[in-house]
Amino acid sequence: MRYKAKIDWWIGLLLHGTNVIMIGVIFTIPPTEVYMYLMVVIPMVLLIVWILIGSYYELRDDEIFSKMGPFFSHIKYESIKSLELKTNFLSSMAMTSQRIEIREHDKSYIRGTTFIGPVNREEFLVELKHRCKNLDSRSKYNVFDN
Repeated sequence: MRYKAKIDWWIGLLLHGTNVIMIGVIFTIPPTEVYMYLMVVIPMVLLIVWILIGSYYELRDDEIFSKMGPFFSHIKYESIKSLELKTNFLSSMAMTSQRIEIREHDKSYIRGTTFIGPVNREEFLVELKHRCKNLDSRSKYNVFDN
């Protein structure tokens, strides 16, 4: 089951604005340097577009697959320790402040914590809970008390 990544309005504005500025600057570059500028800017513009339109989260048979443009991550369901709804701006596989924190067993906080931001966060969380059999019921990070 695939869920589209949520993009906060200000992050979308920032990324689209960056592309507009990089493309607009071409009209101020001396003609002798246009080709060099295009060689640098075209890949950057394409990367931003790819991130904007190619970001999603997929609940597969045995893992969560997160994709943000060319970047991706796999998290096995059996390795998930806890799930929690969060609002923060920590760097992760999310372009929104409304996130789900996924903590993994036997990993440090930095290596074992992933934040994702699907559009239907609560629906995604319910579906994810049904697939995760190793949630730590004693963990203060677990949002499911039943």
